[in-house]
Amino acid sequence: MSNLADPAFREVKEPQGGPQVSSSDLFRLNNRTIVVTGAAGFLGREVAGSILEAGGDVVCLDVVPTPPPESWEHLEGVAKTHGGVIRYLRVDITNHDNISETFASFVPNLRHPIRGLVACAGVSDNDPAHEFSAERFQRLLEINVVGTFSVAQAVALEMKKADVSGSMVLVASMSGTVANKGVDTAAYNTSKSGVLQLARSLAAEWGSRKGMPLIRVNTLSPGYIRTAATAEALKKPGMESQWTGDNMLYRLSTVDEFRGPVLFLLGDASSFMTGADLRVDGGHCAW
Repeated sequence: MSNLADPAFREVKEPQGGPQVSSSDLFRLNNRTIVVTGAAGFLGREVAGSILEAGGDVVCLDVVPTPPPESWEHLEGVAKTHGGVIRYLRVDITNHDNISETFASFVPNLRHPIRGLVACAGVSDNDPAHEFSAERFQRLLEINVVGTFSVAQAVALEMKKADVSGSMVLVASMSGTVANKGVDTAAYNTSKSGVLQLARSLAAEWGSRKGMPLIRVNTLSPGYIRTAATAEALKKPGMESQWTGDNMLYRLSTVDEFRGPVLFLLGDASSFMTGADLRVDGGHCAW
């Protein structure tokens, strides 16, 4: 079936007169499988649950052998409630062969073709730049940039095989746009800036390239999120007041506040949006 004729995923190049999807369905993900990397992490787990609630199936990928048991039980309950399917597979996104083998193992058993990707997988590391080794810098780029590209490529190839259009959300950071006060994160900031450019470049190719389906590619740039992962940094004297005071809402975000932005970028509500960055930072970068 041609992707442009598929009513389950509206991706048209020009309006045909009048809305093609009802307002109530703009954030729905019915009849779509969405791949989520970094799915064992705080953001990945939250995103997976939101996709299930919106009617989609989810394939969760992460490097850890198993996700946190309590969180996974919750997600399985969400899947059951909403008639969805969720799977977890271990994958190393820095290993191209591992990615290919993993996709070959699960794609034939999917209920619906892959129509989306949320690339949450990424790591951070910090130290003064004059003490930061080239090996640590390279590791960040390998995971955050090359790994993101490798999974995006694998997803795009599956969309091509199935002849379906889709949407990708690459998780960047406000740190790809600005330098963070009070922390030494030159390598991390550089990697997230690379994700921003990667998304723009992929969007340029897959928005109009002959031989490929229409694939929208956007980035989500979160601001500071209050999680167990940021708790250690906030122990530094003055860091809590600095981080909260650096944005216009004068607080840190919570991970659930990124559900809406991700669903917006994945679904039909953002059908004319590609190559763009959706920055959700409480106004940090707007001063």
